Amino acid sequence: MIGAVIILGVVCLVVALGAVLAWAVTRREVPGVGPAVDTQSSRGLPDGPVPPEGVGAVRFDQALRGYRMEQVDRVMDRLAGELRERDAEIARLREEPAPAAGERRDRTSEGQR
Repeated sequence: MIGAVIILGVVCLVVALGAVLAWAVTRREVPGVGPAVDTQSSRGLPDGPVPPEGVGAVRFDQALRGYRMEQVDRVMDRLAGELRERDAEIARLREEPAPAAGERRDRTSEGQR
């Protein structure tokens, strides 16, 4: 009877020591090992125009065979829309005639002449 209590005590001590060591190891930075995967939901693109650092900050939840396709599709659709808008704006700006030398681009002063 006393032997069983001693064995149970030793097992509990080993489990507790293992838990404390596992906790301590997860709190330290290990060289060459990337950051731990968190359990947060995906971080999509921020609202408004998409800055370059916003694309780099996108994170998707991992699924059994990669990433969740609906999250990836949503971000890709948003990026495609942003790029279409920027391309249209660039095309519009390129079509505007450049002001001649000495001509002011500000049209508000023309009515005062």
